[in-house]
Amino acid sequence: MPGKVKVKILSGRNLPVMDRSSDTTDAYVEVKLGTTTFKTDVCRKSLNPQWNSEWYRFELDDAELQDEPLQIRIMDHDTYSANDAIGKVYIDLNPLLLPQSTGSSTKNSDSLSSISSSSGGSVMSGWFPVYDTMHGIRGEVNVIVKVDLFTDFNKFRQSSCGVQFFNSGVIPQGYTAQVIHGFVEELVVSDDPEYQWIEKIRTPRASNEARQTTFFKLSGEVQRKIGLKVLELGGNCVIGYHQVFDLEGESGIVVRGIGTAVTLVRTQDQTHPPGIAPQISLPPYSAPVPPVSNEE
Repeated sequence: MPGKVKVKILSGRNLPVMDRSSDTTDAYVEVKLGTTTFKTDVCRKSLNPQWNSEWYRFELDDAELQDEPLQIRIMDHDTYSANDAIGKVYIDLNPLLLPQSTGSSTKNSDSLSSISSSSGGSVMSGWFPVYDTMHGIRGEVNVIVKVDLFTDFNKFRQSSCGVQFFNSGVIPQGYTAQVIHGFVEELVVSDDPEYQWIEKIRTPRASNEARQTTFFKLSGEVQRKIGLKVLELGGNCVIGYHQVFDLEGESGIVVRGIGTAVTLVRTQDQTHPPGIAPQISLPPYSAPVPPVSNEE
């Protein structure tokens, strides 16, 4: 299921001072998805830059669309020395790949962003915190992201677009479980960039960002592969989803994902087949309690 991704960088606010002589910053943005990178113009001498960039367009295959996070890196331009990194934003595109009703919208209060859908595709917009692994939060950036999917019914496709993941172990409110298909799991192993540097001298920031990018990619890959297993079983959701990262030193990074594959329908759309309860919850496992004897 290939798709097109369009990104527009609007503005930034509350960026840190990078030029001590003028107490300002000459900021620009690098936008990367997969192997393609675009750059905005430099907005000089401002801590609240206004870029209002053109639309940057990316075309990805079905696997990349779920595995690759959108990377937005804010930089400070220097004329006579190397440009300085201010911070990065990683945006997971998976929420834009879910089937949504036309005209529907949701709001994420944590990042002051929102997601809406229309006949032209899904749109995410809002302010995202700019994070640096050495200094923490360093301002915000205002971004618009649009995703258009091309429907593909190829049974050999590598994407699991449309499968929803819920961390809760109970059926979400407003849904009913038609079928519980069973336990699903996946494991992915990758080299740890901390142990793969050709040069022995590297900056802590570069090392941290390399690991951070790897974590995001592996997380998306595990989720995609579990979603494929759910589709093979005939389900459309995973509940009780849990993901764990293990750092194995020189052996690499191990990511494990587990959950329960189910088929969910919205309550108002459900016509209950005979013998199926309208609500099903999955309580945590507990050992059976032996009967109590009344004999003295």
